Amino acid sequence: MAGYRNAFLRFFRKPGALLPTPWLAAWSGQRFIVPVYHAVADENPEHIRHLYPVKTVREFTADLDFLLKTYQPIRLADLELLLNEGIFPKTNAFLLTFDDGLREFFDLIAPLLLQKGIPAICFLNSDFIDNRGLFFRYKASLLIGTFERKKEQASNPLVTQWLRQYAAGAKNIRSALLSVSYQHQGALDELAAVIDFDFSDYLTRQQPYLNSGQVASLQKQGFFFGAHSCDHPEYRFLSLEEQIRQTRESVADVCERFALPYRTFAFPFTDYGVSKAFFQNLYGQAPVLDLSFGCAGLKKDSFPRHIQRIPFETGDLSAKEILNNEYLYFLLKALAGKNRIRRT
Repeated sequence: MAGYRNAFLRFFRKPGALLPTPWLAAWSGQRFIVPVYHAVADENPEHIRHLYPVKTVREFTADLDFLLKTYQPIRLADLELLLNEGIFPKTNAFLLTFDDGLREFFDLIAPLLLQKGIPAICFLNSDFIDNRGLFFRYKASLLIGTFERKKEQASNPLVTQWLRQYAAGAKNIRSALLSVSYQHQGALDELAAVIDFDFSDYLTRQQPYLNSGQVASLQKQGFFFGAHSCDHPEYRFLSLEEQIRQTRESVADVCERFALPYRTFAFPFTDYGVSKAFFQNLYGQAPVLDLSFGCAGLKKDSFPRHIQRIPFETGDLSAKEILNNEYLYFLLKALAGKNRIRRT
């Protein structure tokens, strides 16, 4: 699970970083890696700030420089070709990916990647393109920020009533908001109405997501795009039918909207708990997908066209600290035969 992996990364960050990365790549046999980011910003956007850290421009640039010293960047088409031939790169290689289709990809990330000659793929939630909707966890972050700025709102009787109804037992408003699930996300809209926070206004003013024009411009510059579900649920809590619907509809929407000749999908949150039946459906006789991606770290997967990625937004760890310890964790799990995801 991610919690154990993250604890390992933090505990061994310094000793692990002393080891030569090329040596670890060769020893593990895992010469191909797929890092995943969300955003890059010198000031973490309000809708992300209370969820996870993002790399600053300086930190992200340092990550890229480290990757370029050790790995060769490849394009999505290169990976597709290698998989079709049943092989992986014999030299160290990486494919850079970004989730959620955030505006920072256009404003900050793409210009840096173009300067350094690094291709990338960005995964879009089909319901949020053109800022038509907002991820429920981003809503929670915005509400946490509002309560931090306006502490008097916590004593509002309607807020107290909301807490009793939706988050009884929560230690504070922050933990209450972060406990709201996808299935109960309407509760966030109810609380926003109580404290007079307008998510639609935020979408209009801040434009946190890429719009169609920006995606088209990025396509012309050589960047790739894929689907990331319709509205970012956690798949393990969905029925198989709903998992399949979310995937099929988002892939169809993104491919049609941007005339994509390839069909790629990255799981929102995690692919933990997703069954064999899901992959058999999507990669069956009439396949919906060419490639898909999880984010379980450096692991093999029982489905060869499903690639696991390495999260590169882990606290204040550098790319080398994250990657070296991913290799060590992979080798440790290999001793117990647990470095491959087997689905039932």
